[in-house]
Amino acid sequence: MHVAIRADASAALGSGHLRRCLSLASALRACGADVTFVSRPIDAVAQALLTNAADVVWMHGPADDASDAAESAQKMAPLSPDWVVVDHYGLDARWHQVLRRQTGARIAVIDDLADRPLAADVLIDHNLQPAAGAKYANVLQGSPKPLLGPRFALLDAVYAQAARYEVSPEVRSIGIFMGGTDPCGACLAAVRACREDAAFSGPVEVVSSPLGPHHAALAELCSRWPHTRLLDSLPDMAGFFARHDLQVGAGGGATWERCCIGAPTVACIVADNQTATLPLLAQAGAVAWARGGPDLRSALAGEIVSLLGDLPRRRELAERARQLVDGQGAARVAAVLAVRAGAAFTARAAGVQDEALLLAWANDPQVRANAFNASPIAPHGHAAWLARRLADPQACRITIVTAPNGMPVGQVRLDRAAAGWEIGYSMDEAFRGLGLGARLLQAGLPPDVTEGTLLGRVKPGNAASAQVFRRLGFSESTVTDARGEHMLFTGAVRAVRSA
Repeated sequence: MHVAIRADASAALGSGHLRRCLSLASALRACGADVTFVSRPIDAVAQALLTNAADVVWMHGPADDASDAAESAQKMAPLSPDWVVVDHYGLDARWHQVLRRQTGARIAVIDDLADRPLAADVLIDHNLQPAAGAKYANVLQGSPKPLLGPRFALLDAVYAQAARYEVSPEVRSIGIFMGGTDPCGACLAAVRACREDAAFSGPVEVVSSPLGPHHAALAELCSRWPHTRLLDSLPDMAGFFARHDLQVGAGGGATWERCCIGAPTVACIVADNQTATLPLLAQAGAVAWARGGPDLRSALAGEIVSLLGDLPRRRELAERARQLVDGQGAARVAAVLAVRAGAAFTARAAGVQDEALLLAWANDPQVRANAFNASPIAPHGHAAWLARRLADPQACRITIVTAPNGMPVGQVRLDRAAAGWEIGYSMDEAFRGLGLGARLLQAGLPPDVTEGTLLGRVKPGNAASAQVFRRLGFSESTVTDARGEHMLFTGAVRAVRSA
C-alpha cells in the first residue's frame, strides 16, 4: 500500500496537523505501507518535524487552492498512491476531486471544522461530536466512511502503553504546554497565572518550541522564578503529562494525549478550531475549561486556584479523561485504510484475554438490534459464558479477525448444530460499511474446519448480513421457530472458502 500525506506546519499554523499525520504515518507503516509526505517549507517548522521522515516531497509553487491541487497531483502521481491523506483547512472538495481524478487514489480527509465542502472516501475527526457528526451534514459530497470521536485520536504509538498519571493528594508540580509553536503566547499567560496569581511555589515545567514567536520572552519570564523550567520541544510528551499533578494546556491535539494519560487539565481555547471541542470536553467532565475571553490569564488562574485544593475534582477529571482515549486511534485509522485498500486479514483463536473486547462488540447497539435477544449482556454472565465456550472447542469455535497491524476487526463464531455449524459474526463499528463482511467470514473460519455445512440465521430487517451470505453463495429460505420468523442461509465450508 502506498500513501501520500498532504499537511503543513509553521509558526503561524502550529505543528498539530503535521504531528498527528506523523503518528498516522507510523501506524500506516506498521500495516506495511510506504508513506510519503508532501508539504510546504513555509518556515523551519515543517522541516524540523520531518527531519526523520523517510520520504518527503517539498512544494514550492503558489499556495492558492487550484495551484496547490495541480502541484500536489504532479508530485503524487509517480507514487501511484492507494490513499491520499489530507490534513489542511485551506483545501476543499475541489482539491480532493482533482487529486482523486489525477492519481486514482482514495481520499482520506482529517478535519474538525466542517466549514467547507469535502469530497472524501474516509472522514477522520477525533473530536467529541455533538450528534453523530451532524456538523458535517451540509458539507459532505458523497457518503464517506466516518471515523469520528476520540476513539480515532491520532496519537503516537507510545501512548497505547505509556504510564498513566497516578493521582496525588496534593499538586506537587505543574506542566504547561500550549502547542508546539504557541503562536498566541498563551504560555506566558499560564506561567504568570501559576506564579503570580495562584502563588504556586512548586516546580513548573513549560514545553515550547524555540521556533515559536514568543520563545525568547518565555525564556526570560521563566528565569524570574526558581524551579521554573523551559523545555524546548520535549520528545517524551507522554512522560511529561504523566509526571505533573496538574496540566495547563490549549484545546488542540495534545488534549487527547493528556486525556489518554489521565492528566488533570486546565484547558483553554487559543484557536478557532478548538471552540467546538473544549465545551464538550468540559461538559463530559474531562477537563476544567478556563473560559476567559480576552483575559486568558485570569481565567487560567481561577481554574488553577480551584483545582490546587480540590483532590476529588482532580481525581474525577483524570478518570473521565482516561475513559475517552485508549491510545490506539492511529492504529485503528491505519487499519481501516489498509483493509479498505485490500490488505489481507489475519486470524487467531479467541482467548480469555478477549473477554472485554467480545463483550464490547456484543453490546454494541447495532449488534444488539440485530440479535434475536436484544437485551444488553451483563459482564458477569458474559465472562461465564465465554469460559464455557472456550473450554469446549468441539461445540464452539470463536475466531478474532485482525488487520495487518493486529487491530481487531471483528469476530466469527461457530456453534455446533445437528446439521453442521451455525455461524455468526460481528464487526467493529470502525470497519462497517466498507463491504468487508464476506472477507471477515472467510478469514474467520478456523483452518481445521474444512468440511461440513454452515447455517446462518438472520433477523428480518438485517439486510447487510443477508447480503453477506448471498455474496458467499449461501442458499436462502425463510423459517419459523422459537426465535420467530427469520432468514436461514445454508452453505458448505469448502464453497465459502473458495467464494
